[in-house]
Amino acid sequence: MKQNVFLAVCISILCSLSGISQEREFTSLEEAMLSPDSVFSLTLRKSHLKAIPSEIYTLKHLKRLSLSRNNITEISDSIALLRELHYLDLSSNNVSSLPPAMATLPIDTLILWDNPIYALDTSFAALPLLYLDMRAITQTKKEQDAIISLFPKAKIRRNRPCNCGR
Repeated sequence: MKQNVFLAVCISILCSLSGISQEREFTSLEEAMLSPDSVFSLTLRKSHLKAIPSEIYTLKHLKRLSLSRNNITEISDSIALLRELHYLDLSSNNVSSLPPAMATLPIDTLILWDNPIYALDTSFAALPLLYLDMRAITQTKKEQDAIISLFPKAKIRRNRPCNCGR
């Protein structure tokens, strides 16, 4: 036990001396707002959210945001204020579109699983996307092809296309 504590203290000291940050995942917005400059990762899964709380847009160092399993229906243009956002998980919400302003972010991982999203604005091709998850979304082949063409370098997970009549 004493060895583990000693090791943790040594690692912490070495990290601070070398400039490496120990990024912790916040799971409470209230707690995150107590020290907003140190928030790099925020997870608010199953938080009964109907919209993204405006306080999130003040977290200027936020790199990773998970809002899965809520009731979010709309993403505000204010998301573009999260200039360091690389990872966004919106899975299992009710989002039907994403604002073009989001295309200016450095997002490389986008989880849209189980949302009624059938198209993305062509401006999204500017994202440095490496991974896109669009499973549990019933899309036609034409809808899937249009999205796939935006991200030639990304690994894209999706369901088989359907004849949905859209």
